[in-house]
Amino acid sequence: MKGKPMGILINLILSLVHLFLVATDILFFLILMKMLSYRLQTKWLTAFNSLGKPVVDWFAGQLKKGLCHLSKKTFSERAILLVGMLILMLARLFTVVLFS
Repeated sequence: MKGKPMGILINLILSLVHLFLVATDILFFLILMKMLSYRLQTKWLTAFNSLGKPVVDWFAGQLKKGLCHLSKKTFSERAILLVGMLILMLARLFTVVLFS
């Protein structure tokens, strides 16, 4: 056997990082489906929107609170979701760079 075997603590940390990456991917996908539903109205987009509506609405609400603390302007739902997609992409990028 070459190299060192991984300990249980390292394996646990890497599993949690993997779980975080999967969660960000799923949230990004659900937000993308909601953004696409503004332009297209199909059955499968409606199904994905109804499936992910509670999670996307919670994420958009938390993001809206944070944006209101930074700026006194009100943002549309599309702008909030776009900022959320950018934050998710950057979080995923930094996590992959940090743990690779």
